[in-house]
Amino acid sequence: MYTDIKMNVNKKAKKNSSLTQAYPLILSLFLIFLLAIPYAFADIFDLTYTLTEGGYQLELNPANPYKGVRIEVISDIDTQYEITQEVISPLENKDSPGTFIRGNFVIRRISEGNANGTFYVQSSDLPVNSLDRIYTSNTEGAPVNFTLVYGVTNIGEITAGHYYGKIRFTLRPLGASIEQVSKFLDVYVTLAQEGEIKPKVEIATADGSKVISINSKREEQQACDVVFTVNGRFKNLFSLTQVLARPLESAEGNRLDYEAINCQTREVNKGMGMPLSPLSSVRQTFYTSGPDGSAPESFILTYSLGDLSKQKAGRYSSRIQYYLEETGKAPALLETLNLEIENERIFELLFSPEDQKSFIEFHDLKPNEPPKQDIIVIEIKTNVGKPYQVSQNVYSELTNSEGKVIPEKYFTVKTESMNTKGTLRLPVQQEVKRGDTVLFVSDDRGTPDKFKVIYELGIPSLIKGGDYSTKIVYSLSEL
Repeated sequence: MYTDIKMNVNKKAKKNSSLTQAYPLILSLFLIFLLAIPYAFADIFDLTYTLTEGGYQLELNPANPYKGVRIEVISDIDTQYEITQEVISPLENKDSPGTFIRGNFVIRRISEGNANGTFYVQSSDLPVNSLDRIYTSNTEGAPVNFTLVYGVTNIGEITAGHYYGKIRFTLRPLGASIEQVSKFLDVYVTLAQEGEIKPKVEIATADGSKVISINSKREEQQACDVVFTVNGRFKNLFSLTQVLARPLESAEGNRLDYEAINCQTREVNKGMGMPLSPLSSVRQTFYTSGPDGSAPESFILTYSLGDLSKQKAGRYSSRIQYYLEETGKAPALLETLNLEIENERIFELLFSPEDQKSFIEFHDLKPNEPPKQDIIVIEIKTNVGKPYQVSQNVYSELTNSEGKVIPEKYFTVKTESMNTKGTLRLPVQQEVKRGDTVLFVSDDRGTPDKFKVIYELGIPSLIKGGDYSTKIVYSLSEL
């Protein structure tokens, strides 16, 4: 005489199936992986800015020496706050390092919006670096929106070139424990020499724009081509180089590693291009002509995604400056293109049976025979950069179609490391309890991780044969 107890999870036979797929039910131990998005009633305290003419960075030039930045604060903490600005990178000439725009970079206020507090920005121009505090709210900390204008004065007195700087806006509560909020504004000023000669090399993306745009989730945007057209003959050896104007940074101040973006010169039939290489913080030569200056009519520099597995989600931006270098001459700036990288949010729970079967089951069980095991490998893929946890929710005891139950003490679970970086909460066997149980908590950085969940069924000596099942829901949630 023997008892047959069968617990089956019928899944599509695909390794590392995503939680977003649906799985049919059979008389089974049904494991459903759901993405749990926690909702918390948290205090609202945030600052945002938008450029009145659009875009992501403030761009000034002789044709448009002034541009507006609209500031908005949303707050429900009922506490007074202040808004400050700090020039964390002064406007420096990238063509002539050590040359700065300081007193001629100015700020004024043109709109008070719905302000009920005190402004420290006047309606006339003040040097940006002379003003740190912008606004203090009323005592109730009412929301506010207003417009500032930044500009460059006396342009004729400033050395021509391409200038870059950065401003940090900070929203700081006064007398409350709420964390302050910082946002960053990139500033570019382009001042060209009069009668500047058209370059011998024209540069634009394949679609004719001035933006190199790459997106980690959209397959058609995971690479971007920049086309170089040589519209003049060179008599001597020359090279084309690129310089990243600043690190790739998000509005939150996070930085993207250079190795996350690759570049490679293609379609070069004269001279020599650059093999597949990561971006660099130093000047990179991506094309060198023949000794006599011979070069193709056009060629392509392709930018593509590298390893993003350790990079935080976010929108990162910078600028790439392209230079022509000829023997005996100083490098000449040809063009500057915006570089925008969208590293899309990843927060996924993946699983696979250790033996890669298409289902998990216990079958042909006999009373008092050795315990049976089934193992689930759980992997968390995330680039959010925040701590998280994995939990299981058991809906019922193991029950057959007649309502017979296997006592809890015979069905156990434990977690086991796979070079796991976070904390396993069930390192030793314990009974599978109904309700929620935390299996795993990540490290403080929210590092992607992997671990095993080992289920074990002991066989009771007296049990009615049949198929027994329960439902277990796994959830992944931020902390």
